[in-house]
Amino acid sequence: MAPVGFWGDVTSSVDWCEENYEWTPYIAEFFNCWSSIAMIILGEACARMNPTGYNAFTLLARSITVVGIGSWLFHATLKYSMQMTDELPMLWSISIACYIGVTSQYNVNSRRVKNLLIMWALFVSVITAVFSGKAQFVLFQASFNILSFVVAFLCWRAKRDLEKSQMGHVGALFSAGIKWYLAAAIVWLTDTNLCSYINGLESSILPFNMQLHAWWHVLASLGLVYLVVLLMGHYCLLKGIAFKLRYILGVFPHIHAE
Repeated sequence: MAPVGFWGDVTSSVDWCEENYEWTPYIAEFFNCWSSIAMIILGEACARMNPTGYNAFTLLARSITVVGIGSWLFHATLKYSMQMTDELPMLWSISIACYIGVTSQYNVNSRRVKNLLIMWALFVSVITAVFSGKAQFVLFQASFNILSFVVAFLCWRAKRDLEKSQMGHVGALFSAGIKWYLAAAIVWLTDTNLCSYINGLESSILPFNMQLHAWWHVLASLGLVYLVVLLMGHYCLLKGIAFKLRYILGVFPHIHAE
């Protein structure tokens, strides 16, 4: 039986592969909890580097910060209420990214798009919060991933426009970001579906737990920062804002106005 720590029994709809309360009685999933800081750092970095002057990008960045804080609380407690502070901001942040992509790339009524996405986000938030157990987990994943594919398509369109404007080095952020995100998806799926084989316990083929969900946080954060910077670069292109792209430590993209 898994140990019961400071926060009591698990009430979340999912309990990840990491052993609960293994390192301290005050944090249910130690590695999953602290790796969530990667998202907080990402959100704050994007908010501070925003060269566009467009408040929607700052809102997107801050929503990612909120996701990181919610993820920290969720993995620290494994309580359903804290799970909602992780998952619902994820739905809101992907909605904001979709709004930025649609309104900047298509000639549409921005207020109508905003109202539609707000209604969608509220509807899915209520449904996600009302359902519990496996049904809740499946509903959240389906809702989030549908908009994730829409945002990926919008990022591809941004890449195409940048390449046509002789900015292939900025468009290259798309393939790099997708590669990081695919790596993150692989470790997430492995951790979720093959836990008993990789958790370092009796039936495991590995002598230790690789903490793949924690790696998901780090890799997904890296992929996300590439795509957010890509959208910022594309917005600058559309609005005629001169900018420069550089890499910190050869890995982390940084965009700033000239």
